[in-house]
Parts: sequence; C-alpha cells; structure tokens
Amino acid sequence: MNQKRGTHILDCPWLDQREKWPTGCESVSAALCLQYAGYDVTPDFFIDNCLPTADPPRCENGVWRGPDPRFSYPGDPRTEDGWGCFAPAVRRGIETCASLCGFDPEVRELYGKSLDTLFREEIDRGRPVILFATMGMRPPREYRRWIVDGAGELCVWKTPMHCLLLIGYDGDEAVFSDPLAGARQHYSMADTVRAYRGMGSQAVAVRAGIA
Repeated sequence: MNQKRGTHILDCPWLDQREKWPTGCESVSAALCLQYAGYDVTPDFFIDNCLPTADPPRCENGVWRGPDPRFSYPGDPRTEDGWGCFAPAVRRGIETCASLCGFDPEVRELYGKSLDTLFREEIDRGRPVILFATMGMRPPREYRRWIVDGAGELCVWKTPMHCLLLIGYDGDEAVFSDPLAGARQHYSMADTVRAYRGMGSQAVAVRAGIA
C-alpha cells in the first residue's frame, strides 16, 4: 500500500442509514451501488424483497446457536438489534433484485484483493465496490461465537462490523459513500486496510447489464 496515488472519486449517491435502517448498512450500500449503476432500487425494496434473512442468534441451554451470516442476515435491519451479513448474502440479494426488476448485472464476490487492486480493477473502471469493514475503520474485535444451524461450524462475530461503498481514493486516504458517516467520507489507508482485512478482505462488485 505504499504506491503513489492521485485522486479518483466516483460521483455516487448517499443515504443516511440512521433514518430508517439502523443496522441495514448492507442493504443501503447495495441500493447505492445499484443506483449508481442506473437501477432504481431503494433500501426498503431490497430489504423487503431481496435480502436473505434469518432469525437472530439465540442461547439454548447455555450454547449460542444461529444462522450463517455469510448467507443470510440475522434479524431485522430496521431495528437496533439486527446483526449483519457478508458478501455471499449481498450477492444473492442483488441477483434476486435483478431478477425481480428485470435487469441483468454481473455481480461478483471479491476475496483477498488489496485496496490498490480494487482501485485499479474497479474504481479506475468506474465501478464502486461494496466493502466489508468496521464503523469508523476501528480495529475489529470478537463479540460473540455461535454454532451455525444445520452445519455445526463455529461462527465468530466481530464488531463493530460495517458495510459501506468504496467510491475512490485521495492520496493516502480511501473514500467512501458511508451510510453512517457521509457522502464523501475519507479514512486513512492504514485504518481501512486493518478493518477490511479484519473482516475477511471481502467485497462485492456490480457491473451494469441489460436484461
């Protein structure tokens, strides 16, 4: 992350998730990404019709159990008690949205790519990126563990998990349309790398298409 960068910021829309979707950062970020691609999609439509959801984690006989947040959102993103989900769930939601609305984007899950690679392969080609990191790019920390329903795998939930739209770079800062902070929110590259890696270096990219 030490190469010299200029400035390239995409003119993406912004919505404040605190108005109606306090834990709905994934749905707001997906809607913003789709709006930038030219599709008339709102967070409410995405939540009601597209987002795969599940019941939140619960404690049974002293053991926490719950869904796999890779594939579904536990709880209700319109409440303070919602949890969050990751790249596969968001990709599935966008694909469901495309099917319902009659458009045909290319939706890709991205794993393990550096920020510089995302800048070069996506931002420089005019595509914002739905990125999984933390609120304010704070260091992620473990919050809870539970056994995944039907799988027996262990889920380790980290906080303060956040999903936001990467829209560019400005020297040593990454720039986001951040549903919690602002339309052109700048974060240091070092803090962004730490938060992004801490959440598994995962992202979702959308390339516009026509059905």
